[in-house]
Order: sequence, then structure tokens, then C-alpha cells
Amino acid sequence: MGSGGDEAFEVLWRQHFAAVARVASGVTASAEDGADVAQEAFARAYQHWAKVSRLERPDAWVHRVAINLAISRLRRARRGAGLSRPPAIEQPDLPDEGLLRALGTLTPAQRAVVVLRFYLDLSVEEVAKTLEKKPGTVRALTHQGVERLRAALAKEPSDG
Repeated sequence: MGSGGDEAFEVLWRQHFAAVARVASGVTASAEDGADVAQEAFARAYQHWAKVSRLERPDAWVHRVAINLAISRLRRARRGAGLSRPPAIEQPDLPDEGLLRALGTLTPAQRAVVVLRFYLDLSVEEVAKTLEKKPGTVRALTHQGVERLRAALAKEPSDG
């Protein structure tokens, strides 16, 4: 890749790494795993930069790869360690540990949709395009995820 390609990739990385890491952290419910996933997603973008750089929204491609990697990481962790959900850790970019625990009760698809809709404030159509799902599926997953979050947060003990 020439220096122009390197510069364009660096601009993408500087402008979008933090958002990709936050989304991946929300999906994995782990700041450390989220950062690892974001790094891997950007490494893949760099490997395929000739193709990715020609896309209308290279950042959407990186988000999609990060979400896929995060979901794969969750599946491997569940198979390998027999976990019912990923461990929740405190992360400064999310409001509190209770929300991370609540996110951990969602399915990976629900978690991805909820994080993209409410954490990145994407529209149903943008989420559908990013996740390659139909808008109706995104709406259904959003509804299911929000209902599960409400139930999980209602069970959270209050700090007062």
C-alpha cells in the first residue's frame, strides 16, 4: 500500500477506533476484550484496504467486522469455559457495572443491535445495513433486547 493509502487508513483509525472499541466492549461486556476486538478489526481492514478503502463507509465495514469478531469471541468463550455469559467488568465508557451485567443477559444479536442503536445512536436502517439484517429484524431485536434490559435492570440492587 502506498503512503496515500496509509494516510487514509490512519485517518479512519484515528476517527473511528474509539467508537469501534466502545461497540465491541458493549457486545463483549469487557473493555479489554473490546479493545482487542477493535484492534483485530482494524488489522483486517488494513489487510484488505484496497477493497475497504473503496467502500462508501469503511467505518461501517470495520464496525461490522468488530461485531462479528465480538460475537465469535463470546461463542468461543461459552464453548471453551462453559460460561452462561461473559464476565462483566467496569468500563469508563459505559455508565456502570450494572449495565454491563444487564447487557450480558442479552443474546449476542440483541446486544449488537442495542449497542449500535442506543450507544452509537444509529437509526434502524443504519443498524440493518451495518449488521446485514432487515429493518424488521432490527426492530424485533431492539424490542426484545430492551425488554430483557428492563427486566435485568429492575432486578439490580440499588446502591442507596
